[in-house]
Amino acid sequence: MREPEPLLPLAQALGDTVRLLLLHHLMGGPATVSELVSVTNTTQSNVSNHLAVLRRSKLVRSVRQGRQQVYELRDARVAQLIESLASLTGAAPKAVRQSPDLVRARTCYDHLAGQLGVRLFDVLLSRHAITEPGTLRTLRNPGSPIELGKNGPELFRRLGIDVDDVIRGRKPYAFACRDWTEHQPHLGGRLGAALWGSFVERGWVARQPGTRIVRVTARGRKALGRMFGINTEASGSRRKDNR
Repeated sequence: MREPEPLLPLAQALGDTVRLLLLHHLMGGPATVSELVSVTNTTQSNVSNHLAVLRRSKLVRSVRQGRQQVYELRDARVAQLIESLASLTGAAPKAVRQSPDLVRARTCYDHLAGQLGVRLFDVLLSRHAITEPGTLRTLRNPGSPIELGKNGPELFRRLGIDVDDVIRGRKPYAFACRDWTEHQPHLGGRLGAALWGSFVERGWVARQPGTRIVRVTARGRKALGRMFGINTEASGSRRKDNR
């Protein structure tokens, strides 16, 4: 029996506490080496060595901006992998458990996660803006494909999203990304990224600098309540759907 040789470097790259911390932090967006040093509370040389391992394993990439080297996850597939691994453990990382703000709303690479992301997914599904090709049970599997529902084009266009552009290209353009704190799906893929981008552009949400925490603005609270029936003041992942 042949050993799964292509998987070994990837498994080894993920099998280190510092490297996992680096990947978790990069889920919130690009970061400089100095920022990553402060997050891991270790030396710059140690962080640089770990980043080199992640780069060789094609988990991260880097670009130079002036005198600084900026690192980011290689693509959305890496973010999906990290979320899936966290979900399989059955417990959120310590940093998330200790921060109610991260549980309420945070970024998962380029889309919205946490209680708000899960509530939004639930509303989109119930209003037939999105749909699943199979049964609801498939949504419990990380990466399950999601498609536009019958009411999706109109709803997303109201948010200024070019639906034709989103669905053009490689499939799936959306998937059910299992949330590691709520253990329910939030919306990932190009459609999830477009939705997050629309919320940011409209000033409904803002990411707290240097973190994955997402703040809902006063304008956003009104808009999410009016358009989706979501009460962002409520705790937990249950939705208020005023259809």
